[in-house]
Amino acid sequence: DARLAALHPKIVEVAEQLFRSDHPAAAVFEAAKAVNNRVKEMTGLPGDGQGMIGVAFKDDGPTLVLADLTTQTGRDIQAGYRFLFMGSQQAIRNPAAHEPFGPMDDDEAFELLGLASHLMRKLDQASRGN
Repeated sequence: DARLAALHPKIVEVAEQLFRSDHPAAAVFEAAKAVNNRVKEMTGLPGDGQGMIGVAFKDDGPTLVLADLTTQTGRDIQAGYRFLFMGSQQAIRNPAAHEPFGPMDDDEAFELLGLASHLMRKLDQASRGN
């Protein structure tokens, strides 16, 4: 219960019931979809997944800005999170969208839900770019 309560509210909203009903892989899939959908809503960009997210957080003229892009550190943070967001879609959402859910234990599920939660918190801090 404490682990679920610590997650971002948008992740709890989409994943808690599935997790509690012994569907951890489905909970993780819904959390990854929620990250994708939030980026899409915040940006108005077409498409889905890693391609859309790559555009949202691109190096030059990103739609969503996560750091001070006038500094090398800020540009590194922006690029690093672009890859984390893109990777979450390619490695977690996409396989689950095209293949049957595989077995997943609670610990792995919480780690992946934690990643989705962290990405949601980064979106809470994001500012609008171009």
